[in-house]
Amino acid sequence: MHPSYLHAEAWGSESLPLNAAVKVGFPRIYLTLGIAAGPGGRQSGGVAGGVGLGTVGQPRGRFTPSLDVMQWFLSGNRETPGSSLTQLRPLLAWQLKSGGRLQLIGGPTLNLATGRREDGRTREGLGQDQWLWLNSSDEHSFLRLWPGLQLGLRF
Repeated sequence: MHPSYLHAEAWGSESLPLNAAVKVGFPRIYLTLGIAAGPGGRQSGGVAGGVGLGTVGQPRGRFTPSLDVMQWFLSGNRETPGSSLTQLRPLLAWQLKSGGRLQLIGGPTLNLATGRREDGRTREGLGQDQWLWLNSSDEHSFLRLWPGLQLGLRF
């Protein structure tokens, strides 16, 4: 029988400032369910729900690599439509105490934001002030790509 994988995580990043997730499955593949606070700003705050898939590598001493792909759905309102954020997240976890469950996690992210535009309005905070590798929009939609960073705890 395969060992099960069950962890909770809390982290912060430049894209979604406050995040929490539960990861459940097997070490080779797990499902991630998350909730996050949207980027700050007058027209861009809100709540995001996320779902993703990931895998964990073999521990190397107190270090454990993992790789996640997350799809976040950011809520909209009357003034700004909802949008989505796809993240590729290679992570490295470090056990704070040898043999313990509490781990410090961190790593880069690759962020792709997409969304609709209504009356020329977009979710201004989503990737707006980042080092954009791609920033494309037309009268109906937008697309932004940028690198990021996240840091948090795994329980």
